[in-house]
Amino acid sequence: MIYIGELARRVGATPKAVRYYERLGLLRSRRTPSGYREFDDRSVEIVRAIRRMQFVGIPINEVREILALLEEEARPCEQVRRLLRDRRADVAQRIRELKAFDRVLADLESTAPGGSGGCAILARVDPKAKGSNSAGTAAQHSLQHGARIGIPERKPLGQRLPRFADKQRQSK
Repeated sequence: MIYIGELARRVGATPKAVRYYERLGLLRSRRTPSGYREFDDRSVEIVRAIRRMQFVGIPINEVREILALLEEEARPCEQVRRLLRDRRADVAQRIRELKAFDRVLADLESTAPGGSGGCAILARVDPKAKGSNSAGTAAQHSLQHGARIGIPERKPLGQRLPRFADKQRQSK
């Protein structure tokens, strides 16, 4: 049996993350008479699996489903394949959205003339800006209607990566 701090150290997580996994029902512990959490050795592999799945973008509800499958004797691969196919479809959709967004940015960049009379790119974003003489361009239309391509607001990459990825980078 190991305590939460040792478990967290072994997997490159924080005790807070381990408590979170426990609170979600992904991990089980026993309590000592003094209230400390004790985990079995299998917990190390479970937390590593959770973190790997999170790192590749598998949502926590699917992590729960996969962990439940790991507990079954038969381990039906078809369900895991279905989850992976769904995840790949999500990734493909995100790639399509990013490509559409890239086209908007490229159009905006390529149609903006240079000069000292004000930034034409900003004029396309804000028609009231100095140098606004390009109403009706595809870029302006795309910016005004950008929500249609489904690009959600995203946190910077560094805020989205799990902490263990940073630790892996530091150890190299």
